[in-house]
Amino acid sequence: MTTRDPVGYSAYGQAFEPNISVRIENTGDTDVVNPWIIVNGKRDWRSIDHILAEILEDGMSDREKARAIWEFARTHRYHYTCASDEVKDTVKMLNCYGYTLCWDEAYTVSNLWQAAGLKVRRGYPHGHCTTEVYYDGAYHLLDSDEHLLYLLRDNQTIASEEDLARDRDLVKRGHAYGVLQREDPQGSEGASSLFFFTGSRTGGRPRVGDHSMALTLRPGEALIWEWEDRGKYHGHWDRPKRLSNGRMTYTPDLSTVSKWSDRLTGWTAESEGLRAGEDASLELTIRSPYVIVGGAVKIQSEGALASLSVTHTDQQSVSLESTDTGAYSLDPAFPPDAPAVYAYTLHVTSRPGARLTDISIETELQMAPLSIPALELGENHIAYTSDSGGSVSITHEWTEKDADPPPNPPKSPEFPPDSGEVSETQFTFSWPPADGAADYHLQLSEYADFKHVQSPVFDKLVSKTPSAGTAEWSIPFEGLLNPDQEYFWRIRPRDADGQWGSWSRPWTFKIKAPGVPLDVRVDPDWDARTLTLKWEPNPKGTSPVRYEVYGSNERGFSASREPYAAMVDNKTAETFPANHIATTDLTTLPVARPGIDLDSCSHYRVVAIDESGARSGPSDQALAPCPMILSVPEPQAVAGQTYTYQVDVTTSTGQLRAERVDDRNYVREIREGDALRYLVDEGPPEWVSIHESTGLFTATPGPEHLGFHTITIRVQNGNGGFDMQGFDLEVVSDTTRGET
Repeated sequence: MTTRDPVGYSAYGQAFEPNISVRIENTGDTDVVNPWIIVNGKRDWRSIDHILAEILEDGMSDREKARAIWEFARTHRYHYTCASDEVKDTVKMLNCYGYTLCWDEAYTVSNLWQAAGLKVRRGYPHGHCTTEVYYDGAYHLLDSDEHLLYLLRDNQTIASEEDLARDRDLVKRGHAYGVLQREDPQGSEGASSLFFFTGSRTGGRPRVGDHSMALTLRPGEALIWEWEDRGKYHGHWDRPKRLSNGRMTYTPDLSTVSKWSDRLTGWTAESEGLRAGEDASLELTIRSPYVIVGGAVKIQSEGALASLSVTHTDQQSVSLESTDTGAYSLDPAFPPDAPAVYAYTLHVTSRPGARLTDISIETELQMAPLSIPALELGENHIAYTSDSGGSVSITHEWTEKDADPPPNPPKSPEFPPDSGEVSETQFTFSWPPADGAADYHLQLSEYADFKHVQSPVFDKLVSKTPSAGTAEWSIPFEGLLNPDQEYFWRIRPRDADGQWGSWSRPWTFKIKAPGVPLDVRVDPDWDARTLTLKWEPNPKGTSPVRYEVYGSNERGFSASREPYAAMVDNKTAETFPANHIATTDLTTLPVARPGIDLDSCSHYRVVAIDESGARSGPSDQALAPCPMILSVPEPQAVAGQTYTYQVDVTTSTGQLRAERVDDRNYVREIREGDALRYLVDEGPPEWVSIHESTGLFTATPGPEHLGFHTITIRVQNGNGGFDMQGFDLEVVSDTTRGET
């Protein structure tokens, strides 16, 4: 039976584990070099090259390599750390630990990309660590810690961090933190506040670690993979939520002590063991590919031994004390927060006359549960490999559990119908409820073999969405699917005990709707002080008959026909007004001119609509120049009267952005908004002025000022942008007003 959660950002749950242990023991009289067990062709992760051999296929493009490595990385670890460079080494992380934080994962996935021949560069989000990968002439963000993959509006191209900083709505329409995270628009909005750096990006990542799972088993030595969590771990943080503790055991043949000991003095071999003479000392080294977290030594002797001690990485000797069972515990030599240890030397000293008749060493190891050679439901193919001959004994122990059969998936869907068409990009998937099902896992892909999902948005546990408890799931946003593209989707049910049924067969559908408008841009006319929004219809999909235009002063705003909630700080969701500003059947629209309402004139999006009412998703964001003066002054002022001119400009309120404040790392606020400042650069100072913050220009000419005067006004936004407007103000007498 299969009960494990799909692997996401947080530690996965699992109701039942049938595997107990796998043991390889050297039963011969020669060393066995690099023995390993591989089940169903999986988890042969002994080196970077072995890992890549499992992930990659011949003929893959760089794009396919990058995506395949990311898919592997994000589904074989969870979010935690030992707080050292141990988990920056990809081989150690996958085999010994199975978890990373972002500052670890940015290296472990980078190690794989670079070993596969791909270029990388470091990311620049706030309070987070990422690595981007290069292919198809550009860098792309694939974050295997937070499961971040964001698509551009073409729903094909994976965005770079630069793309996300330019338009954070790409993050808001995605799904952060993977399949185990609740579907939460506010959470995605919070994630969008981390990406805002628009400057030059430099710097790569060093490849970290050269560990391999090299292993030599001496006669009488065994490696035991075990699924049991005995609570022993290496790390400077608290105990990880998911770990396994395996073992190595070694019971050497005392009659061949000269072959396996590192140092032997003062001992004489006898038929029943080793007899101690003066200054008798024996040293024996244990080497493990897994990090060592404890163990025990069992000694049988006639007469008292003098001492047992251990040395390892720091060469400090740790004396071993006998336990109630008569064994000597190795645990004090391997405290969790000490440096990681992969080998140690056992020192045995004895008083003269004592006889050592048997020694047995059990070394406890930390293992990543997802790395162990597990049997799976159904037929299994088990392979043994080594770099030498020799005799080994292999024992695989498991348990079986009587349970009701898992729920069966439905044979056909309700909506969309199999091989059907859907005239919208945002709709609800539904299927007949499966008998005994308490939850469902839904996936959507462009590929019939589901080699990867479309994006994390389309990899959902229904229980983590607003549709929890039903046999349906609704796409959260418009425009996440492309017209005329064949999509495949499937579901698998899960019962209340956590037992998964099988996947349904793939069902298919196509979207019949307009494509997202292209090349959306704002064309300024500086002489007329106007802005015109222009775009091109998408050749893909149905033909649009009209367009909806949306506008806002918020950078990265989300198009909405209804008032909507948006995060404005760490905890507060504020209701923002709908931002639909116009509908037109043309592909051009004047959006700003002197006298227009400026509530929505700095950022724009366009949605296409066909004759059936089917809608595209919102377009890419088009930005107006900010600030741009859009008002035109009256040309004449009357002597002896006050003349006023309100300078109107485009402006941006900024965007949600996180910063560190004192000891709080993710303080989110709307930042980078324009702080407008108005100045008069040219004009008679004694009777011309402008209010620095409101932009109200005032002139108080007298009769002596009749004639033309050059006026130059400047507005700057505090973010490096500014605009200037020059005009000739004619001062006239009241009797000659309007004659010029």
